[in-house]
Amino acid sequence: MEKKIVSFVTGANGFVGSHLVDYLLEQGHEVHAIVRPSSNLQWLNGKDVTLHTCGLNSAEDLKLAFQGANYIYHIAGVVKALTKDGFMKGNVEMTRNVMEAATHIPTIQRVLVTSSMAATGYAEMGSDVDENSPLRPIEPYGDSKVAQEEVAKEYADRVPSTIVRPPGVYGPRDTEIFAFFKAINNGVSAMMGFTPKEMSLIHVRDLVQGMYQAATNENSVGEVYFLGSLECYNWKELGDIASKAMNKKTWTIKIPHFVIFILGFFGQILESWFGMDVALNKDRAYRITRPSWYCNSNKAVQELGFQQTVSIEEGFKSTIDWYKEKGWL
Repeated sequence: MEKKIVSFVTGANGFVGSHLVDYLLEQGHEVHAIVRPSSNLQWLNGKDVTLHTCGLNSAEDLKLAFQGANYIYHIAGVVKALTKDGFMKGNVEMTRNVMEAATHIPTIQRVLVTSSMAATGYAEMGSDVDENSPLRPIEPYGDSKVAQEEVAKEYADRVPSTIVRPPGVYGPRDTEIFAFFKAINNGVSAMMGFTPKEMSLIHVRDLVQGMYQAATNENSVGEVYFLGSLECYNWKELGDIASKAMNKKTWTIKIPHFVIFILGFFGQILESWFGMDVALNKDRAYRITRPSWYCNSNKAVQELGFQQTVSIEEGFKSTIDWYKEKGWL
């Protein structure tokens, strides 16, 4: 009997991580999940997954957990934090622990490190960023992703690794872009400012398949890949597609940038002074008012065979159907 490939997933209980777990199980892998003792395991319950509740705070604990690992998919990270130190701890220190532990695993074939388009920052309207673009993050989250990539590169002589940079990700189980669908369901299609905004948006199913391709390709060691939609979208067409999928009539509201920045300012006060979890702070206000968040994924297409298999229409409809089934909409 052929021995199963052993894959570990950090952040396996989250949105992207749980979908990757599903994909790896479909590929016949023996799947292990690194979670915290307090993690919500709703997306892992009932699945053939071995849980390790050591978290990511100790390289020594991870060294023990990772025994026998062939692949480590490092997805866990922090997307919201009250301070820059919070981002650095969650995205940089934890990555260092993963990489350090991996140096002690003789069976390791690859560590896949999940960065973000935030590492390069935004593009100009009608343009894009790719793997050759300079790293110009515009917020603490992006700074931490640049630092995370540097940590992975520090271990390049000891651990074979590959870095992927997803843009916006949507699909069943998502709670971030869900706010967009919720607004459409309430009859509101919000536009940020009076000029068009472009972006990449990838369905989670396509993303996890691309991550698998990046991790298992023998020529991708030491490489960086964007894994985004092969099409560029603007907020108006996304609103129209979502409205059609929900059979909802919506009112388009154009919110001036200065209003967004004012709301972000007050959100920052609530976040910094009172520790509240807000939808909009000053960094997010700046992020959503940038002209383009479109990344070029041609390198992944050419070197990995990556493809966008889920159209935006199909992806929106299936995601909306899932939200309705779960009672979220």
